[in-house]
Amino acid sequence: MTTHSAHDASQTGGRQRSYKTEAIVLRTMPLGEADRLVTLFSPNLGKFRATVRGARRMTSRLGGHVDVLNRVRLGLAHGRTIDVVTNAEAQETFGVLKGDLERLAPGMYLAELTDALLPELSPHPATYKLLLNCLRTLGDVPEPAIVLRYAELRLLEDAGYMPELGQCVSCGADIQPGRHRYAPAVGGVLCDACAVAHGAVYPLSVDALKVLRFFAQQSLGKAKELHVQAGLAGELEGLLAASLHQVLEHEVAAGEFMELVRRLPPRVL
Repeated sequence: MTTHSAHDASQTGGRQRSYKTEAIVLRTMPLGEADRLVTLFSPNLGKFRATVRGARRMTSRLGGHVDVLNRVRLGLAHGRTIDVVTNAEAQETFGVLKGDLERLAPGMYLAELTDALLPELSPHPATYKLLLNCLRTLGDVPEPAIVLRYAELRLLEDAGYMPELGQCVSCGADIQPGRHRYAPAVGGVLCDACAVAHGAVYPLSVDALKVLRFFAQQSLGKAKELHVQAGLAGELEGLLAASLHQVLEHEVAAGEFMELVRRLPPRVL
């Protein structure tokens, strides 16, 4: 499989040898004996991959700067098939988030979800801002789950898969309170008079619909203040998980890690 250079996508004419960009590190993996392959998400270039030579050596100047979830300022050199990181300076490392498994797991989940939903070399500045704000918020919000649900819906929106929440996806009628269900396979809310030919249909409470509509209209700053009871939180998680599975056709691996962390016994202070 050919890996295209992020630099190729950003050039409108001419060919520069190097360039700079800000990015969030979504993923890292070993490459060869000492190098690292990183998946980066830039506000102006979108998602792309690059190599960091010697990053796994103890003496590397770059290795610590390109850790997963870091917001980093990068210098890169144009490569034939994949670009090479020549300079890196971490701008935010999210130490509070990384120091707490219950906050790190959601951060890893959002990074993987962003990676899974977005194509390569396609700028998504709204998603970049969303992810960065979510990582900052996860470090101090009392309940990470509300941030995750908000992010899931808005990530679906920016990727082009926003569920319809106002009208029946089958007949187009305005949704009436208490007379609706949720059908991920056909893209959103279904009135009680309509059926779908394929895919699961889920119960949808009035409160869950209100919260989803609130998320669709409000900022993260307002959404994070919302408090939902456990039953409603579980319903929202299930509905959005069904929509994500419909789009991705697979589970997000970091979601399993998040569930394992959630099952850990409470810490004794």
